[in-house]
Amino acid sequence: MLSLIPYLAAALPTVAHAQDANPVEIAERMDVFGTPADGTTYVIQGGDNLGMGTVGTPDVYTVQPGDTLWEIASRFLGDAAYWPRLWSINEHITNPHWIYPGNRIVFRMGTLLEPPSLTLDGTGGGDGYVAPTAPYTTVAATCGPDLRFLNRKLARSYTADGYLASREGDEFYGKVRKGRSEGSFLAERDRIYLKVDDPDAFECGDMVGVYHLERKRVKHPTDRGRYGDVYRVAAEARVVHREDETITAVVVNSFSEVERGDRIGPPVPVNVQVEVTRPDGEDAGHIIARTYNDRFTMGPGEPVFIDRGRADGVRVGHSYFIVERRDPSVDFAKEDKTLPESVIGRIVIVRVDETTSTAVIADADRDILVGSRVTQKLE
Repeated sequence: MLSLIPYLAAALPTVAHAQDANPVEIAERMDVFGTPADGTTYVIQGGDNLGMGTVGTPDVYTVQPGDTLWEIASRFLGDAAYWPRLWSINEHITNPHWIYPGNRIVFRMGTLLEPPSLTLDGTGGGDGYVAPTAPYTTVAATCGPDLRFLNRKLARSYTADGYLASREGDEFYGKVRKGRSEGSFLAERDRIYLKVDDPDAFECGDMVGVYHLERKRVKHPTDRGRYGDVYRVAAEARVVHREDETITAVVVNSFSEVERGDRIGPPVPVNVQVEVTRPDGEDAGHIIARTYNDRFTMGPGEPVFIDRGRADGVRVGHSYFIVERRDPSVDFAKEDKTLPESVIGRIVIVRVDETTSTAVIADADRDILVGSRVTQKLE
C-alpha cells in the first residue's frame, strides 16, 4: 500500500499556461463546486497513462507505484490542494490515505454545473489479499415444537432433601423430645431423645429419619386437591438405647440443623445418583410444591414435587419437560393459552410415592414456578 502523503516524485507531468498548449488539450480549471478558481486555464502535459477527454467526460488513470492522491489531484485538476475536497465529495474513496498500484481512478474535470470528481472503479490493484470463502453446510429446516434439554446426562449425585407427607401423616413414629446439646440446634454426634408412639417397635441399631416442617397443607395449583405437609429431611439418626418410654438416638448424618420438636419417621434416600435422559412417554402433570419456601427463585438442583406417582406408572429415573405458554416479559400473572408450549426446563424423578413423586430440577433456562406443567411429550 502507498501512503498519500505528498512527496517529490520523478517525471511528474507539468502544468502550463494555455498559450503554450494545443487548444484541444486545454481544460478549464474549476473550483470543486463548479466555479472557476481564478479564470486561468491550464493544460495537462505528459503522462502516457492518461486517457484525455473533453471537459465533463470521464477519464481513467491507473495508479502507479509512488503515486499519491496529492499528485493525482495536481495532474488532473490543476491544484494538489484539491485532494481533501475531492475525497469529501466522493464516498467511494473510503480511506484517502491509502491507494494501491493498479487501482483505476475515474475522474471528471468539472463544469459550471458539476464539481470535479475522483472515484475508484474497484478494478485492479490491492495488496494481493483475497478473503477466503467461509465454509458452510446447508441443512434442512427443523420444524416442530420448541424443544430443548434433550441431551443425556451421565449419572450424578442429586440432593433430594424434601419430603411430601401423606395427608394423614401416619408415616411418622413420633418426634424429637429433647437433646444433649446446649444450643438450639442439634447436629451430628449429638444425642437426641425421642418420644414415639410404640417404643417396643425399636431396637438398638435401628435407623430413623428426622424431618423439619417447611409448609403445611399443600394444595394442587389447578384443582385445589389437598396433599400433606412439606418437610425438609434434616438428618438420619441411629437408635442406641431404650429406657422405659424414651428412645435415645445419635445423629449420624446431618443434612441441616435438627430442632427439638422435629418429626421422626422412616429414613428416605437423600443423596441420589441418577442419569438424566430425554423425556419419553405420554404422562403429564404439574409441579405442586417445592421444598424451600424461603428462596425467591427455583432452579437447577432444587427438589420439587409433582402430582404423579406409582399409580400413574412413574418410576425413579423418569424425566419430564417443564413447559409454559407465556411471554415472560408481559405474562406475569397467568399463561396465554393461545401460545404454543415452550420447554423451559427438565426434571428427573428421584423418589416415588403412591400418588406423588419427588423430583430434582436438572435443567432450567429461567425461574421455575410452583404450578408449572410437566410433560413427557410435546406435539
